[in-house]
Amino acid sequence: MSIGSRERFFSRLFPGEEWRRGKEYGREGLISGACYGEGVWQGTVIGALGRYRVRVKRKRGGWRMSCSCPSREGRCRHAAALLSYWLREPEAFAPIAEVRRQLEGLSRREAVALLQLIAEEEGELLRRLLAGRKGKEGKKRVPLEKLLRLVRYLGLDTGAPWRSRQAWEERWYNLLLAVEEELRAGSGESKKKAWEGLLLLTEKLLDFIAGFSLETAAAGYLLRLLEILSAYAGEGMGIPQPVAAGILGFYLRSPLTAGEENRFRTFLCRLAIAAGKEVFSLPRFSSLAGEKACHCAIEGQLPVVRWVRLAGELWPPGSEGFPALAGWCLEDYRRLLPLLDFLEEKEAYGEAKTLLQAGADLFAGPGGRYLYRLRLAALHRALGEEKEALYLEHLNFTERPGREEYFRLQRLAVKIGEWSRIKPGVFRALAEKTPALYRELAALEAGNFPGPP
Repeated sequence: MSIGSRERFFSRLFPGEEWRRGKEYGREGLISGACYGEGVWQGTVIGALGRYRVRVKRKRGGWRMSCSCPSREGRCRHAAALLSYWLREPEAFAPIAEVRRQLEGLSRREAVALLQLIAEEEGELLRRLLAGRKGKEGKKRVPLEKLLRLVRYLGLDTGAPWRSRQAWEERWYNLLLAVEEELRAGSGESKKKAWEGLLLLTEKLLDFIAGFSLETAAAGYLLRLLEILSAYAGEGMGIPQPVAAGILGFYLRSPLTAGEENRFRTFLCRLAIAAGKEVFSLPRFSSLAGEKACHCAIEGQLPVVRWVRLAGELWPPGSEGFPALAGWCLEDYRRLLPLLDFLEEKEAYGEAKTLLQAGADLFAGPGGRYLYRLRLAALHRALGEEKEALYLEHLNFTERPGREEYFRLQRLAVKIGEWSRIKPGVFRALAEKTPALYRELAALEAGNFPGPP
């Protein structure tokens, strides 16, 4: 297996953000005491808050990973760091077989002395081995009140910004895992308090992102948060408006990959269903992003497009909220076009046609009318209304004749038996506006050379 193939294989063992951070640790060489053999990787990873012992073992049917960091999960960035470091510098890993050979050569006195040294460095591990315990012993949970205090007091350290940011991220993520555990295991009042802690972690992350301009790097963290928020919001847990607005604002304005955008939209829909769609109501959005985006052309169309797609999922055609969404989009063609795209993707061609016809006045000027007829003709085609489509495409062709447009128009006209009727007008438009193309297509009609395959 090539290095690239092995990296892709290992990367699938971890959440995306953990693998990315682990690779950073590996590139920086923050690993020591590394050894490997018989499907087992061991080493010490230097994290932001200390040194963590990591062990990764490949077993039949799966993987077992353990780390001494506070994350409570084996598949953390430190385990990812160990494996990515092995991919980069396998020669830095001491063979476990060599260690075993050295152990076999020890006398009883030397073996006891070695065990005493191990007891000083890894006393808990040695105790478990001596007790014959198998598996991983559960870690003690931090009392809930203490955990909430840690969340409230979470802040940036003074010193180097990079170091402070790295330490904050690691503390925040460890607290998130601890709060998630409380939500999973708690009930009643303790669960409500854990939910409060989760909302506070959300607010702190949003403030942290704004302070460091980390929109791109923080998408993974916020997606992890949304996964938890959407899972527990349906259990009577409320989402304050500032929190919902902050998450929505991040989704609307931040650079995201196509995969991240789809995951955000999926989680936001789950969150809206669980907590109530009014969390993302139209009036709130208009004050948050819509009006700003529509009045500031230099900011681009991104917030409006994303909002319309999200709103289309929440209030599809036929739902109680769709008329309000449609009315809002009919105020500006920059809102209407994304909604038409969404409806066409959902194959709601009838609703898209009705909406486009209602917004005909938005498409002013020659360019606007051309775009209007182009979109409407495509919808007529999708609905099987071929004569209406032909009429509109013929109008567009006489205005802007082109080679590709000619063959598309011809195929449609031949299909419905209208080619002989419109052919003279088509060639007049070609002769007037594109003489070279007219000569080419006239020769083609006369059979002087073949057309497109």
